[in-house]
Amino acid sequence: MRHKIIFWMKKYRKIIIVGTVIIFLSNVFPLAIVFRLFLDERHYRYSNYNGSLTFTEFMNQNFDTMKNRHEACKLARPDLKDKRIYRLFTKNPLAFWRWGRYFFDERYKLPYKSWNEIRKIREQEKIKPITGCSIGF
Repeated sequence: MRHKIIFWMKKYRKIIIVGTVIIFLSNVFPLAIVFRLFLDERHYRYSNYNGSLTFTEFMNQNFDTMKNRHEACKLARPDLKDKRIYRLFTKNPLAFWRWGRYFFDERYKLPYKSWNEIRKIREQEKIKPITGCSIGF
């Protein structure tokens, strides 16, 4: 009986070590880029409080592009009540390849707001596209 327990403990330890190595490597350059390319494409979505600016990161449309568009929208619409930009994506503990980003990436420092809330405000205010603010979705 003791022999069986030792065998299972060794097998369990190997699984933990392999899992830890996979999690670590998935958060370290260059493998992190591969994970993000295939698993995070179109994951990062943003909006202002009323949906007059919406943005999805895709290929060369990155976080810096979103910040520039947000600044242009604030200039075009100085009447906005809430000038913040919100992330529409949550922190998912099962997405282990993002764990490093949760602590160090500027994207995750943005406040979270549900797209359903924003969509309701957009419908109530009857938002239409205007120059300076782009609606991506």
